[in-house]
Amino acid sequence: MALPLTAVRPRLPDGAAVRPARLPWSAGERRRAVGRVAEFWRSDRVVRLAPVAAVVCSSLLPLLQVTLSFGYEGNGSGTGLWSLAATAAYLPLHLRHVWYAAHARRPPAGCWTFAAMAVIVLGVTPLAGNMWPRAYAGLVVSAVLVLPGPWSYLFSVALVAAAAPVALLLDLPWRSASWPPFSVLCGGGALLLLVWLAAALTRLQAAREELAQQAVAQERRRIDDDLRRTLGGALESIAARGERAAAALTPGSTPDSNPDSDPGSDPDSDPGLAEELGRLADDSRRTLAEARRRVRGYRQPSLRAELETAATLLSAAGVATRLELPRQGVPETIPPRPRAALRATVTRLLRADGVRACTITATVEVGRVLLEVRADDVAETIEVPA
Repeated sequence: MALPLTAVRPRLPDGAAVRPARLPWSAGERRRAVGRVAEFWRSDRVVRLAPVAAVVCSSLLPLLQVTLSFGYEGNGSGTGLWSLAATAAYLPLHLRHVWYAAHARRPPAGCWTFAAMAVIVLGVTPLAGNMWPRAYAGLVVSAVLVLPGPWSYLFSVALVAAAAPVALLLDLPWRSASWPPFSVLCGGGALLLLVWLAAALTRLQAAREELAQQAVAQERRRIDDDLRRTLGGALESIAARGERAAAALTPGSTPDSNPDSDPGSDPDSDPGLAEELGRLADDSRRTLAEARRRVRGYRQPSLRAELETAATLLSAAGVATRLELPRQGVPETIPPRPRAALRATVTRLLRADGVRACTITATVEVGRVLLEVRADDVAETIEVPA
């Protein structure tokens, strides 16, 4: 005999709160959840946070320079205040250059803002203390990000070379003479790598979105062409025959299909018209069944679209890719297992180093399609049931 729920409910002490039971997750569900979180972190959040991280890191070195300018040997409160004022003046310009470069864009009026930044940094050098040449690292970064290639490199080399003599002229001890150029070189290089990494992530995200849009547009064109080629003619024929049948049933009109019939007569009294309406109904049912079959097929991935997407991804990664398809075409769909194998192969090629060329060949045989992915004389074959 089944007991009511109240009979098996446990008794709780007075004042105890009822806590809902925890439903344990299976190992597969945990892996899928972690995979989704990791994919979200890799795809969206990192791209959004990379420019912010570049800006934050680019502001840390100037702020550290201001802190050291107050207490380093040979400096005082006066040099510290000059360093603070100059940093407050040039740092917004420098961070503006970094922000635009991290988004893979050139800042508007970049040369003018860089000129203003150079005037501030170089002009305050005699007043900001013997450690102020370390601030040339930000000037090097902005020069590489804003100026044209040859001029930016010449300007950067000149700043690194001038850091030590300028510091010595500002009474920096000889034992510390190598510190300013080392700080300018290493600090500027580290900040440039960080900015270029953020820009690369931004370009990669933009390229991925463009590839996704191209894939959607290509699939839409394929579906439109397929529907126009298969169902379009059938629907146009049904529409034309329906108009002729309607004209035959309209009083005062002469039907094209049976000119001897009485206009507006009953279809049952005209055998030719009744037969035409029957064929029209049969053709409509067949066309409807074909449309339903096509729609079910569109829900499955297209083999041609998968191959073209794989070739596009490899080409975008710098791998010279050639797609060879048979003249008779390939099957419309690809099952999940060979599709996963094809994507795994493409992922492996994208992660591999030194892959220069790749050829994807589709060969149609009886009952199957063989996909051969050959990269640098190493081939992998994937069988797709036809």
